[in-house]
Amino acid sequence: MKKVNHWAVAGMLAIASCTHKENTATVENKDAFNVQVAQPTSYDGIIQSGYSGVVEAQKTTALSFATMGTITEIFVEEGQAVSKGQLLAKVNASNAQNAYQAAMASQQQAEDAYRRMKPMKENGTLPEIKWIEVETGLAQAKAAVAIAQKTINDCNLYAPASGVIGKKNVQAGMNVVPTMTALELLSIQTVYVKIPVSENEISQFKKGETAQITINALDKTIAGTIKEIGVSADILSRTYPVKIEVQNTTGDIKPGMICSVQTTAQDKRSGILISNKALQKDVNGNQFIYVVQNEKAEKVTVKTIALVDNQVLVQGEVPQNANIIISGQQKLGNGTPVKIIN
Repeated sequence: MKKVNHWAVAGMLAIASCTHKENTATVENKDAFNVQVAQPTSYDGIIQSGYSGVVEAQKTTALSFATMGTITEIFVEEGQAVSKGQLLAKVNASNAQNAYQAAMASQQQAEDAYRRMKPMKENGTLPEIKWIEVETGLAQAKAAVAIAQKTINDCNLYAPASGVIGKKNVQAGMNVVPTMTALELLSIQTVYVKIPVSENEISQFKKGETAQITINALDKTIAGTIKEIGVSADILSRTYPVKIEVQNTTGDIKPGMICSVQTTAQDKRSGILISNKALQKDVNGNQFIYVVQNEKAEKVTVKTIALVDNQVLVQGEVPQNANIIISGQQKLGNGTPVKIIN
């Protein structure tokens, strides 16, 4: 009868046991999905946003002649600074001057009749109805002179305010009518920088807040004040116009210049910032993310609050310093083994 070596059996069992553990570990390793992760960041509520804007004149006035005629002279060029009351252009006034001369002749005739009839009125030899005709004739003649004088004045185009000439739509020799814009007068002592803002961000803007504006053409950065916030979105871009007021006492900032705008806003909403790659949605439409816990994927329900740059502001029971899965989560379920590869 052979004697069993218990020590040898025990050794073989131990080796087999180790081999089984190694094989099991290998199987578990092969069943784990490779994932990439990122950590959440705290949200301080300070939102810095960048926009591209264009400079606009504070006010644009379309100037046109008050009468029709042929332009004889234009005294200004585009970009020229003008003062209030300055003569800008003229149309041919020969017809108006002839009408004025005729009106003056009629007025002189009426005045002569008035002087001749007045003594007769005073001594009672002139019928009352005749005197009324004389007074009416003089008043009508004076009115005709005033109208003719205004017609002459209307042949001249004056600047209604100080500013800069924008577009010049006419040239000497052209015929104009009162509805035709001859020149544009721009007010640029103060200018606006207009930026388009999406509906997700428009609530961050408040009148009176400041913004930093960089004008590359002038290589300068200046501060501006938010002056106007649009209430109606553009039909095509679905953005709202926001106008930022900028002082331009030197006049070097010109309408049409492109500039970069940086704004800073304080957001009262709370939460944490995560990568937008982490967000998932279940069949019920609920949003969730996966975090790595004990080498397994754990499903955590979250709620999106806002988009901040390339991150998403969310609320939910997300562990502090969690490893949030941002790649490879499409095949995961709650409790699926995972392996971090980054």
